[in-house]
Amino acid sequence: MTALLDRIEKRMPQQKLLTYEDYVRLTPPDSSKYELRNGKIITMAAPIPRHQEISAKLHYHLFGHSFFKKLGKVYAAPMDTKFTEHDTVQPDLLFISTERLHIIGDTKIEEAPDFIVEIKSPGNPPKEMAYKKELYESCGVSEYWIIYPIKNTVEQYQNQGNHFVLVGEFGLNDTLNSFVIKDFQVKVSDILD
Repeated sequence: MTALLDRIEKRMPQQKLLTYEDYVRLTPPDSSKYELRNGKIITMAAPIPRHQEISAKLHYHLFGHSFFKKLGKVYAAPMDTKFTEHDTVQPDLLFISTERLHIIGDTKIEEAPDFIVEIKSPGNPPKEMAYKKELYESCGVSEYWIIYPIKNTVEQYQNQGNHFVLVGEFGLNDTLNSFVIKDFQVKVSDILD
């Protein structure tokens, strides 16, 4: 029986995993509506207004702190970030330290950033969030925040040996302190209120 199943499996067409080059060729060059996840092009929903407000507020704090202290660069979506040959995604916010600015290419970020923020929206299914968390974890993102606008909370993770460890879940009365971006701290209420 096992031999029969093996022969049937070999005859079945195997789905081709798309690469970054396929992604560039198959999607509009100026569109922010697509990601390449596990070799498949995924169409993303447009962000809702609250998502954009939270992103803008946190970007303001991150950008100002990083720029004036010359710590690195901060980007907001849409920004293609290539993690593997089959995974190019657009984190909501990302930070790249001065020491790693060489990963910034002409059209994309070439490797995993140091710090990533994702803002959970109604259009983000749990499977997508889990896949991205695992991708960021395995590719060496040092710090990861997930913002939950509905709960008014932020989860902060630290990468320890390619495994994210939950540092804590923070609410409106708390202050977040980054361990990757030197001296960066922000009140949760400043980004979620």
